[in-house]
Amino acid sequence: ATTTIVVGSQALVASILGGVEQAVAIGATTELDGSESYDPDEEGALAYAWTAARVLDDGSREDANPLLASADTTQSVLAFTPTTAAGWASDTSYEFTLTVSHGARSAAYSVLVSVSSDQYMPRATVTEFDE
Repeated sequence: ATTTIVVGSQALVASILGGVEQAVAIGATTELDGSESYDPDEEGALAYAWTAARVLDDGSREDANPLLASADTTQSVLAFTPTTAAGWASDTSYEFTLTVSHGARSAAYSVLVSVSSDQYMPRATVTEFDE
């Protein structure tokens, strides 16, 4: 008798620290941290790809990737500074999506970031987030 065992790969886990909704002030250096993303099957480097979309009043999305032209969108941490001179709109929400991949597998996670015109808005750091 022969037994065949088929082992499948587990899904990758994409994650962005700080919760699904975040707020930043226009002109403030901002980081979105996807370094907690991982491959449960094997350790090793993941490929990272960040994208951005402006959330319109009707809830639809508009490509905002040109706003990330000066950012490195292939690292685990996306660093950028939203400025009106660079085309960012204040008092607007943007959806940032991190897609991680390893070989043919990929996973994505998105957060909403509200860009405020208030440069003196209070800041908070979220250290734990229950889903």
